[in-house]
Amino acid sequence: MEILLTESIANKKNLTINESFTISDSYHLLGVDVDADFLISQEKADVYSLKGSFKAMVDSSCDRCGKTVKLKVDEHFFYQLRVEEEPQMVSDYNCSDEDCDVVYLSEPVIDSNDILKEQLLLALPASVLCVEKCKGLCDRCGVNLNEKQCKCRETNENSPFAILKQLQKQKN
Repeated sequence: MEILLTESIANKKNLTINESFTISDSYHLLGVDVDADFLISQEKADVYSLKGSFKAMVDSSCDRCGKTVKLKVDEHFFYQLRVEEEPQMVSDYNCSDEDCDVVYLSEPVIDSNDILKEQLLLALPASVLCVEKCKGLCDRCGVNLNEKQCKCRETNENSPFAILKQLQKQKN
């Protein structure tokens, strides 16, 4: 949803947003339902602050076994919105934490969908597991090792690592 900053300041400061969207990257396809609250205020002529929070239910998949996992996300965020051209930075410029919260806009319009997607990706864990001790899938037969024990590991004597198992037996 596009939000015109000047209009939101004039008419209402609190915005409640309900959105559903899909985020995909090379590993996951995430179905997301988001409930968000935005509080927009004007600090100076072309400077606005955006404080927000959102709750989301994310359908993801376990990184080890592929089982569907539902994640609850509850986050708060802040942006300073500046309607001006972004300053040119020297390549060796070190950004402060405050610089990371500044968004430069060519016109006083923001897209809530873009903001929520960005914040959601920042809030998601790097690794998603169905349970902490997920055993994953067998790399040979593909059976889910959480549900069933396969016989692949016991019977593969042609593996280049089979010699290590023999050495281990000799040592014991």
